Parts: sequence; structure tokens; C-alpha cells
Amino acid sequence: MSLSHNVAATETGTEPINLHHLLAACAKLASYSGRGMTSKQDILVELYQAPVGSGITFLCTAGEQKDLVAVPAKASSVVNTLRNVVVGTGKTRLCIVEHFLCAATLWGLDDLYVMVDGPEMPLADGSAQFWIELFESAGIGRKTIVSDITLPEVVSVNKGDRSILAVPADSFSVTYLMDWKHPKIGQVWKSWNQTEDIKEVYAARTFGMLKDHEMLGLVNDVVSITEDDFTMPLRSPDEPVRHKLLDLIGDLALCGINPMRIKARFISTKAGHELDVEMAKKLQVLLGQQ
Repeated sequence: MSLSHNVAATETGTEPINLHHLLAACAKLASYSGRGMTSKQDILVELYQAPVGSGITFLCTAGEQKDLVAVPAKASSVVNTLRNVVVGTGKTRLCIVEHFLCAATLWGLDDLYVMVDGPEMPLADGSAQFWIELFESAGIGRKTIVSDITLPEVVSVNKGDRSILAVPADSFSVTYLMDWKHPKIGQVWKSWNQTEDIKEVYAARTFGMLKDHEMLGLVNDVVSITEDDFTMPLRSPDEPVRHKLLDLIGDLALCGINPMRIKARFISTKAGHELDVEMAKKLQVLLGQQ
């Protein structure tokens, strides 16, 4: 796709921003093309260096003219959390952003323009590993993230028996309680902090019920759950709960800054995208990232 015909659908004041000119002035870091989960089309993703302090912004193609629409990677941009996180503005929608945001968080990529020619981010095997491999192959160095932002108070969100608690701490960490009535999952706790290998998180693949994956045509691509087993070997016995940590970290990135900068322990009890995003919204306000 040529960017030369792209015109922004966003505005600063009353003057439209030409996003082609914007990207032309930025360093292109990497590009990736992969199949979309639901669209079944090849999705082109291009990464550009954004100005320091600008955060991550998705630039989504829209319409026959392939105009670009800017969608900030913030909780205020989220329009749906049913099976994945969907961000958007106006009629523009971009699905499955959480895996990419987790990879960017773990790699320390804070300021990016992410041009996406398609309605969703590529899924690959359902983990964030292919994004990490892209960063490495493109020569994008990993940046060490220091927890330097104090959480001023305890923050909580809950719905029924699901909840997320953010407790002030000396550094960032995440903990997840998974409780599934399945013989290969059951009830299990898993924690991760910055002193541990990031592969423990990014390599964990998504999973879902076999009947749903059959409907979506994903049986050969990702891990599916049968009544008493999985359709392919797991990368670790606790891979499902590790993926929950992956989702949580990616969703928390929607607070507008790298969540690993926050001095807090995030404790999630059976929560999912809906509560993750609610937590990110509260953090976005509390930390002044609106």
C-alpha cells in the first residue's frame, strides 16, 4: 500500500493533519504482514518512531482512498472488550491490539506510530512472540523500563466475583488468579515482575473453546480447549494463565504510559479485558494521561 494517497481524518484545531507528511518525517522501524483472525486478509503493519512523550498511536486505513485515522492507544479509545480489545474513533475500528501492546510494553517501546492497513492486528499463533521477534530482527533495541511513577492510592475495579486491585509498591508486578472448571486448568495463581524473563509472558498463546475456533477457522493456528484437554501441546503447563498476564499487561498499556513504570502490584482475580480496561481508564485519569 502506498502512503502517498493517505490523508488524516483527525484534526488539530481546525487544520487537518496530513499523516503522510507526518510519517515521512519519522524513522521507519519495521514492517510486518500477517493474516487477520476474522478478516482472513493479509494485514500490513508498519512501525514508525514517534516524538518522545507522544505515546503509541494507531494509524488505521479507512475507506477506498485508504485515508489514515489516528487512534491513540488509550483506554478512552476503547469501544469493545467482548473477546478482545477494540479501539476506534468515528466509524473506524481496530481489533486485537492487546498482544502488540504487551510486546511493546515488555520491549520498552513507548513512542510509536503504528500504521495498520486492515481492521485488526495480525494474530499469528495467538502470543506476542512474533512481535518480539520482529523488534529483534529489525534491530530495535530493548529499553529497560524503571518503575518511577508512584501510585498515590489503592485502585480497584470489580464485577461480581471478578476484580483487579492495584496496590502501591516499590516496583511493577502482575498477579493473576485463573479459576476454570477444566481438568487441565483448574485454579492457579501466576505472578510476574521485571526481574524475570519476559519470555514467560510473551510466548504464551491465546486459547479458547474448540467450537468457537472451528467457527473462526483457527483450529490449526491457536490452542483450542476440548472437554478434557488441549488440541496441541502447551509451551508450559500453566500457559493459559501466563496468557492472562500477557493480556493484562497489554490492556494496562492503555493507561497512556508504559505500565511497568508504575510502582504498583496489580492483582487480578478472574478478570478479563472489560475490567482490565476499566482499570486502565482509572489509571489514565489518576496519572494525568487523558
